[in-house]
Amino acid sequence: MINRRQLLLGAAALTLGSGASGCSANAADALQVTLLEGAVPAEVLQQFRKQTVEPVEFQSVAQLQSVFQQLQRWQKPVAHSGSVIDRWVPGRQAASKTMPHNLVSLGDYWLTSAIAQNLLEPLEIPAATLAKLPLPWQQFVSRTPAGQLAQPGATANGQKIWAAPYKVQALVIVYRQSQFPDASVENPPFKTWKDLLQPALRQKIILPDHPRIVLGLAQKIQRDRFNSTFEINADSSVSLPANTLSAALTESLSEPFAQLNQQIKAYDAGNSLKALVNEDAKAAVGWSGDVVAALDRYQDLKVVIPEEGSLLSADMWVRPKGAPMSKPAQQWIDFCWQTEPATQISIANKGLSPVFLSDDVNLNARLPGALTDGLLSGLDLANSELLLPLPNEIQAAYFAVWQQLRASS
Repeated sequence: MINRRQLLLGAAALTLGSGASGCSANAADALQVTLLEGAVPAEVLQQFRKQTVEPVEFQSVAQLQSVFQQLQRWQKPVAHSGSVIDRWVPGRQAASKTMPHNLVSLGDYWLTSAIAQNLLEPLEIPAATLAKLPLPWQQFVSRTPAGQLAQPGATANGQKIWAAPYKVQALVIVYRQSQFPDASVENPPFKTWKDLLQPALRQKIILPDHPRIVLGLAQKIQRDRFNSTFEINADSSVSLPANTLSAALTESLSEPFAQLNQQIKAYDAGNSLKALVNEDAKAAVGWSGDVVAALDRYQDLKVVIPEEGSLLSADMWVRPKGAPMSKPAQQWIDFCWQTEPATQISIANKGLSPVFLSDDVNLNARLPGALTDGLLSGLDLANSELLLPLPNEIQAAYFAVWQQLRASS
């Protein structure tokens, strides 16, 4: 179910068509965009083509992990084989290096690594366009060259913007109505994340097989935050030896993880809904966009977002290293942040565009009418979080703790 987090190679890119023949990534006035299949409705793509005179080409991929791998391939040098003479013999020349697309869709999970590996270049976004993005999101995509969050206020001081988020999902709980006969829309079985610890759910829950999500969930249950204070203050801890980091994390996470782990039937990356449908589990945790498509097929499945906020995940437009930041590329980002296209993208993905996610007012009061009855319309935005990027030392310690806790459970 957690398809956006699966570390699997996606299907080959599928060309969706172009606005003009002969579109080439080498053309300064052309636009090539790689996007996740189904992420942007066809009518939105067509609407953009109609108002853009330059040639436009969209390509789709099945999974965002394949985009990250493509970013890596674009930066690999072309391997030359054979003698110098072979390079001039027809049929023996090495293939020329493929030029990167102007923009590609990437999940926030890979943003830090993509920047640190020098796979991206900062976006060039006009101030009037950037102003459409709420300040908390501007700060989230304002990064250092190592991919870490920039210091507060750095954006206003000219800090580079590395991504343009266009779609946000939330972590949700899915359950079978028939397994909770006393539950209703007004009285769901899960009002808070702590409800996952109900004794009746022991070994009845499916969680994603992902350490950052699971350990973050354990922290949310215990401390009401997906990002712990230890992680937020990570800059002051990176000088600690690896074993000291692991020991500190183990002490912090072992108890909340043990409480959550005893409720788990399985950690699974892709078959959570199948377990629910087959009545092998009573509930599962997953991303809203991944689970909502199954709700129409299985009427017994219900979704709830706990009232104290959720974990958020964003898909973003990023610029591969070496790709020109053409005028159409700037226009595409601006277009995705306009109210009508942003609404259509939100509806298609059962998510929300970040342009609607300013926490200075009630979320539902800020949403267009077409989104007020959506799954995420009642989200407690002020208490919801994006997983913060971790320095390499802490991330390594995090995975070590995950393996240790799983082995000891």
